[in-house]
Amino acid sequence: MYSIKRIPFYINIQNIQNMSKIDEFDQKINLFEKRTQNKKFLAKKKRYTEKQNPKDTLKSEIIFSANANQNIWQIIEIQQDIVGKVFYVLFNWEISQKNLKNKNISNEITIWDFVEFHENIITNIRQRKNLLARYKWDSDRFSLHKRILQPIAANLDFVVIVASAMNPKFQPWFIERYIILAESCNIPILICISKSDLQIIKNPILEYYTEQLGIPIVYTSSETGQWIEELKEKIFWKNVVFVGKSWVGKSSLINAILQNHVTKTSSVSEKWWQWRHTTVSSKMHIWDENSYIIDTPWIRSLDFLEFSKEELPWYFSDFSDFMSWCQFADCSHTHEKICGIKEAVKLWQIPKERYNTYIRLFEEII
Repeated sequence: MYSIKRIPFYINIQNIQNMSKIDEFDQKINLFEKRTQNKKFLAKKKRYTEKQNPKDTLKSEIIFSANANQNIWQIIEIQQDIVGKVFYVLFNWEISQKNLKNKNISNEITIWDFVEFHENIITNIRQRKNLLARYKWDSDRFSLHKRILQPIAANLDFVVIVASAMNPKFQPWFIERYIILAESCNIPILICISKSDLQIIKNPILEYYTEQLGIPIVYTSSETGQWIEELKEKIFWKNVVFVGKSWVGKSSLINAILQNHVTKTSSVSEKWWQWRHTTVSSKMHIWDENSYIIDTPWIRSLDFLEFSKEELPWYFSDFSDFMSWCQFADCSHTHEKICGIKEAVKLWQIPKERYNTYIRLFEEII
């Protein structure tokens, strides 16, 4: 999917003495080249490729089905009150409240799901193009050790990862986590560096994201309004979700985009907002024709979809070109002496920060 350059992109004159290591590495490549014919390795790669194929995503079964009329609406907001979840749906710019007859599937429905209803009751969730989701620990006291799937948003064109230049400090580690989450859900990524008026980030990892992973990066400032138009051009006619840590400026960015635009979600009757014990779980903003932003203010921590330690390397798309050079087909890329990934890190083919992210995630997997 992404091309990997053989020569390190941030090698400099001071590191020229390490060029001898490159020659040594090339010799190892010749030794390990025949491992690309390794049947176990090829079988594992084939399984991963099939798993990541978008066509497979489109084959997903309808989550819940009942006899219903073909009235298809889209979920634009989910609220949690003292009674349960309240769903707001959109059809032909008409917004209304819908209930759910089967409470057992309320946790399956998420923002921008296409749903069918009958007599004001949601009866069916349609097929999804993709689904951004995470796992969280079940709050049920009888299942303290059980993790449940928590959908974030469905049918997305982009995941916009928001990170701040400062206040809070720029931390690639959190960007990496969101990249892996989006990769595991097979959704394209856009990185937005907010508060760029305070400081210009010159971290080589950002250059790596663009040149090696093909991830576009936009620098913005909601305070001065600089570069907001560039961000709007990137997400125009798109359905996107904004994710990021607290205080990185997601809300300020969304407000800057919505400025001079009348969000159609404001047409929801004010009586729906009068519940004192209601908190917004997720909300979609319509800022232009066929241009939608999903805000997720409730995400405070980030757990991943359940995949094994063997599957983890495949979600680092830049690792794939080096995995065939490992001595063992089931190499974990952690403690092995002869490992293509570890050699690539030594030669700056893969940034050390990205490899450290891999190690931390590897240790998190039970």
